[in-house]
Amino acid sequence: MIRSWRVWLLVSACLLLALSGVVWLSVVALRLDRADRSSRESATREENVRLALWRLDSDLMPLVARESAVVAEAYLPLFPARGIVDPSRGAVRDGTYWLASPLRSGPPDHVLLHFQMDSAGEVSSPQVPSGAFAAPERRAPDAEVPPEELRRRLEVVTSLLQASDLRRTLSGAPQALARQDQEARMPLGTTTTDRAQASKNVSEFFARSRSARQAARQSVVPNAAWQAPEPPPPGEAPGEMRALWLGESLVLVRRARIHGEEYVQGCWLDWGTLRPWLLERVRDLLPGAVLEPAKGGGEEPGEGRLLAALPLRLVPGAVAQDAGSSGALSSLPLVLTVAWSGVALAGIAVVALLVGVVALSERRGAFVSAVTHELRTPLTTFRMYTEMLAAGMVPDENRRREYFDILHREAERLSHLVENVLAYARIERGRSPAKLERVDVRAVVERMEARLRERAAQVGLTLCVELPSGVMVLTDPAAVEQVLFNLVDNAAKYAANTEDPRVHLELERRGRAVGLAVRDHGPGISSVEARKLFEPFSKSVQAAARSAPGVGLGLALCRRLARSMRGDLRHERVAGRGARFVLWLPVA
Repeated sequence: MIRSWRVWLLVSACLLLALSGVVWLSVVALRLDRADRSSRESATREENVRLALWRLDSDLMPLVARESAVVAEAYLPLFPARGIVDPSRGAVRDGTYWLASPLRSGPPDHVLLHFQMDSAGEVSSPQVPSGAFAAPERRAPDAEVPPEELRRRLEVVTSLLQASDLRRTLSGAPQALARQDQEARMPLGTTTTDRAQASKNVSEFFARSRSARQAARQSVVPNAAWQAPEPPPPGEAPGEMRALWLGESLVLVRRARIHGEEYVQGCWLDWGTLRPWLLERVRDLLPGAVLEPAKGGGEEPGEGRLLAALPLRLVPGAVAQDAGSSGALSSLPLVLTVAWSGVALAGIAVVALLVGVVALSERRGAFVSAVTHELRTPLTTFRMYTEMLAAGMVPDENRRREYFDILHREAERLSHLVENVLAYARIERGRSPAKLERVDVRAVVERMEARLRERAAQVGLTLCVELPSGVMVLTDPAAVEQVLFNLVDNAAKYAANTEDPRVHLELERRGRAVGLAVRDHGPGISSVEARKLFEPFSKSVQAAARSAPGVGLGLALCRRLARSMRGDLRHERVAGRGARFVLWLPVA
């Protein structure tokens, strides 16, 4: 007999090993999938940030170029015209006529005020004329700003300029970081991917810076009437503006010389309207983006995502996903679900198969033991009585007839055992289909009644048949006979030597079914034994030794035969002592 606990231990170890391998593969696959998704999301974010930075700088370049194109003398309320001719095309001496500054019409979009500061620190604005240079104001009706508001802005700008040292700031070269310096500032432990992305950010920043400076230089159109009287200081591109933060105010400033005097000129940008306008330009790429002032002296374009046109840092926030990327979900969870389902089904199948194999092996062992036990007694009887009869040791005729009767009963017992085993084997292999026909129940029982009475009489029981005639059923008569004989045989085994020696064979009807009930008055069947009544080979050698002989196959065979005839065999409890089995058959 197979030691089932060893088999279960081995199979459990194999299943645990396979499960551990699948778990490890799943963890590794999920980790790689998360890394891949993170990489793709990072690439999408960086691409959107790159596009947003280029878009913002492209939108800001016209503003910076417009302010860079304003000539230095335009920051004065009035300035002398040059290159003027009279109606006869004669040259007019410079300084004869004066021109009003084009900035007098009012600040353009996203500009609060234009201003200039002389070498003495005096701050003025062409939009707030005063003194001898005052001239009639020319304001566009749709862009008119009250004079009081312009004067208030001039006061704010004055305080900002006087509190800062713009000349020293403008005397230095524009801030720029070399790529090697940026990479050297990368912290320890930075991955190769992060270093590559930072290097790419630096390249993008310098490319945008070159585009912004080129646009600013190309915006200055030479014109004799608008040229400064002398060139700007060496090392400073003419017309270039520098964007700086003065406290919380954003300004564009430059140095200029007019009539030998140095000025600081520029404009105060309207950061309150400029920021939402810029963010709206990149809302489709970065819906959660934020623009922050870049006021530090050591901003890193690779990390800070700085704009080239203005000292602003772009904080991306959440990245917008298009329909294609949002719908491209990872298929790994589905694959893992299918794989785990397959592994689970395989494990269940292996366990079920093992349970079946172990149960079959145990039933086979129990069957072999039970059959061996059942065959040993009749074979021993055959051998003993045949040797005695062959040796002439039984001279009495009555005694010999008795021995012959014993041999006949043992032969029938062996025949019944072999018949049950072969019938069950045929049903298990599906080679014994029931041949159903329309028959009378009473006629079927009458055909085998004598055999049933003889079997009951062998143990002192009386068979009481109570069946009406004319009840037609659709069944296999041979199978019905085998089932009824097994039921009466069980009653003869377990109900012998009882106070009530009757065995009842009666008819019962329920709807479209007819039941043949076999009832005895023996000790009955306990609830524990009733759960295993119809299991094949459920009787062990020890159980067979304690109870009536048998291999525990009769009831299992009877139920199989009953169900092959579209019926059923059931055990029903009865009041008092005894057991009752009902063979249910369909009405014809």
